[in-house]
Amino acid sequence: MSSEPLALGPFRVRVDAARAAAYRRETGAPPAADDAAPLAYPAVWLSSPQIHAEIARVCGERDSVPVHESQSFDYVAPLRAGEDYALSVTLRQEETPPRLIIAATVATLSGEARASIEAMLRLVPRSALKMGAA
Repeated sequence: MSSEPLALGPFRVRVDAARAAAYRRETGAPPAADDAAPLAYPAVWLSSPQIHAEIARVCGERDSVPVHESQSFDYVAPLRAGEDYALSVTLRQEETPPRLIIAATVATLSGEARASIEAMLRLVPRSALKMGAA
């Protein structure tokens, strides 16, 4: 049931200072000496309605539940509170083991690269959950 990668965006996103501060507190990220967002902050953008809808669609088609497996963030430059960025996302499925790979890039609105992000979701069949296996 492999499919071609699905490209989403670019979406205009912003590092909201209050949300970044709350995210820092909730995740135990160390304090920032400047206006840099916490390193994992782009994860909040990956839960946007458009991206969430596509993840839900894939899971529905595969009758599976997404389980967070890993994530990585690779920065060219820090993301700054109050600044707008362009977020482009690609969703790709793997068969063995069944996974949904979310690859994203963050750039300034003028196109300068800032970060690349990857999140892996293991797609666990609902039937396995019903049997008590995960």
